Amino acid sequence: MKILAIIGSPRKNGTITKLAEQILEGAQNNSNQTELLNLYDFKIKPCLGDWVCVKLGKCHIKDDFEFVYNKLAEADVVILGSPVYWANISGVMKNFFDRHTGYAMYKPPNAANFYKLSKWDKIKTMIKVSRQFGPKDPRFKYKRYILLTAATVPFKRIMGEVSPAINAMKKYVQKLKGKVLAKLIYTDTLFQFSKKKRQKMMNRAYKLGKSLNSRTL
Repeated sequence: MKILAIIGSPRKNGTITKLAEQILEGAQNNSNQTELLNLYDFKIKPCLGDWVCVKLGKCHIKDDFEFVYNKLAEADVVILGSPVYWANISGVMKNFFDRHTGYAMYKPPNAANFYKLSKWDKIKTMIKVSRQFGPKDPRFKYKRYILLTAATVPFKRIMGEVSPAINAMKKYVQKLKGKVLAKLIYTDTLFQFSKKKRQKMMNRAYKLGKSLNSRTL
């Protein structure tokens, strides 16, 4: 299988990267192909929100997004990793998600005249829009995901600042009709509350990668 890690962290040797590397190292034991991409190494501009992509079926902005998107599309398992910034994923990861709009959004032909429709037709149209939202690319069928995030201290999780980051990634997976295989959350990046916690998480990540094979998906 092809297993790809997409990291949205400016810390190239940070916790998120280390966890992803452990998963990939474990996965290599099953002869899987592995690769790690950090979004900070690519030029991916913000979404313009102009809806041109919905008509085209793809984003019209010329940068590195298409390259990373195709890498993701070709993978069987995708690892998404982002630190917790302001109770959410990093800006570069959110930016990457935003750029998927044209590849998933469905715009009904009667959108311009939506206000003219009857109440019942409006409801039916909205239901259709919801059902039609999803990847147009057949390569996304049956894709599996592993979610990684890290926060400075355990209190961040207790205060509810970690779950929004995980939920943002889960919602991305859900909208692309994927399935979350596992999630790893590490909350001691600033202070070491437990001496062995970091190594335990790394071991857990390695075992997770080692368990990845076609029979488990």
